[in-house]
Amino acid sequence: MTTKIYDLSLPFGADTPLWPFPGPRQDLVFQRVEYLGRFHKRSVVYTGTLHAGTHMDAPSHVLHLSEGGVMLDKVPLESCYGTGIVVDFRHMKKWHVISSKDLEKATPKIETGDFVVFNTGWHKLWRLNNYEYFNHYPALGPDGAEWLVKKKVKGVAGTWGATDSPLWHYPLSQCMPWLDKEYRKETRKDPDVDFPDYEPCHRMLMKNGIVTIENAGGDIDLLTGKRCTIAAFPFRCELADGGMVRLVGIVEG
Repeated sequence: MTTKIYDLSLPFGADTPLWPFPGPRQDLVFQRVEYLGRFHKRSVVYTGTLHAGTHMDAPSHVLHLSEGGVMLDKVPLESCYGTGIVVDFRHMKKWHVISSKDLEKATPKIETGDFVVFNTGWHKLWRLNNYEYFNHYPALGPDGAEWLVKKKVKGVAGTWGATDSPLWHYPLSQCMPWLDKEYRKETRKDPDVDFPDYEPCHRMLMKNGIVTIENAGGDIDLLTGKRCTIAAFPFRCELADGGMVRLVGIVEG
């Protein structure tokens, strides 16, 4: 028997794009503090958000401790490994909010306890068109998240900037004012009426012990439509509300 491991993570480095916020924010900084020399070693210091590149959100990112909002080091490792599928949602267009009807029709069929990885195709925009990547991607809405909770899935990962649709960031006029203007102009609707909550899917999934991973990609097209083993272990940091993971798909054959 042979084992093949597919890397479902995006490359991470100094030019890693970050979730867009209004106003200034800390960029990623990689500083070499020691070079290969007489001690034959290299050392680099990293400064930046833990929510960059392919990463897992800890429950503490959106939940109070009383609601189960534990830090990343308390996420059960059993939740980060298991039988999974990579569903093909590459046909979805800009701002599509994934619903229970979409999930019912997903191929392969989503089974109870699955670790579900969504391929929207948006990973191909990473570093090439960061505006479209973070502002237009298809992702979950509350109806879809509720369906996944009822299905008792183990984890959710996707080729998206966030687990929630970009439009589910209420009030959009404050959180993403440029997107608010674009949505109003294109649809002639008020996003704060159509999407009256801030990341409801994050809260719903994590309240129910479902891990969430954002910015998947890599070799995901090679596994799309297939069953495999999914693994993504976060680092053991007591203060982290999220952190980078190496998301992989494992196929035995």
